[in-house]
Amino acid sequence: MTALNEAVKFESKNGETVNNFVFQSLPEIYRLEDALEAGKVEFNWLTTQLINKIEVGDRVFIWQAKGKNEHSRGIHAIATVIEGPRKINESEFDEYWVRENDKAKGYFHTKLKIIEHAKRGRQLRQNLIKNTEVLQKKGVFDGIQGVNFNLTPEEADLLYRLWENHVHDPIYDSSLKISDALLGTESKHDENAREIIDNLASGLLQKSLTELKLMIAIPQQKRDKNIQKLKLAGIERDPVVAAYARVRASNKCEYLKCDSRLFENKLGYPYVEVHHIKHLANAGLDNIGNVACLCPSHHREVHYGQKRNEIAKQLGTLIGRN
Repeated sequence: MTALNEAVKFESKNGETVNNFVFQSLPEIYRLEDALEAGKVEFNWLTTQLINKIEVGDRVFIWQAKGKNEHSRGIHAIATVIEGPRKINESEFDEYWVRENDKAKGYFHTKLKIIEHAKRGRQLRQNLIKNTEVLQKKGVFDGIQGVNFNLTPEEADLLYRLWENHVHDPIYDSSLKISDALLGTESKHDENAREIIDNLASGLLQKSLTELKLMIAIPQQKRDKNIQKLKLAGIERDPVVAAYARVRASNKCEYLKCDSRLFENKLGYPYVEVHHIKHLANAGLDNIGNVACLCPSHHREVHYGQKRNEIAKQLGTLIGRN
């Protein structure tokens, strides 16, 4: 992932939340990947819809549709609007249009500035986006016809979290086939973060639930270094929340039908894994109302097994019990 030095915050614009859009292109019409790889920063993007809603400072996710090349489909970059829609001059079209008659002369274009972009082949693919409850029915990601689409704040926040988790992942292997992306980002969070979080949480397992609740309430800047929250795979994780889940569960699998025999970890505790009931990849929160302990087998099953809905439903009863 390449991030430009000119960082832009999207939380507010003149005291108000920014608008969020998806701008779409086709590889047969515009050579987006070539332009990004060459270091192009500013784009005049064809705009045919929502013209009256697009304003300077809005955030844009740049989506390349399938076209004739499945491998290039996905979110390739994030940009900010630096000039609203207008009809541009002949000289303002760049050399990355495939054919002269593709340039959509006479139509409105919005000027964008790239804030960050994925390296070629590392874009946020459709499979990961469609694997989330919030975004799976968003038409643009199904290849619906059109150029500009708006996103709700919830959709935009989730899409950006997916972007961070996938594109910023330091162990991402660009040789993975698209089908491998179906594993989803939750497994990446867990596999990369578990050992770090568990090591920190293991030092807190002698605490009571009341003590752990009080520790969770301590602001980050006032916490002891051993209970600092960590940002892993782009998401902030709290080792005290993990400890709370394990103490509450007495280091046992909380799926009621579990009869697995747990082995002991290197510190002598029964080995369980902390699972987020509403997945982090689906905008789930890392808090005590959204975590459960599972044995390794049922943790995999709740993500990939035929009984995943049954397990998830039973774990859902834990929410509100804390």
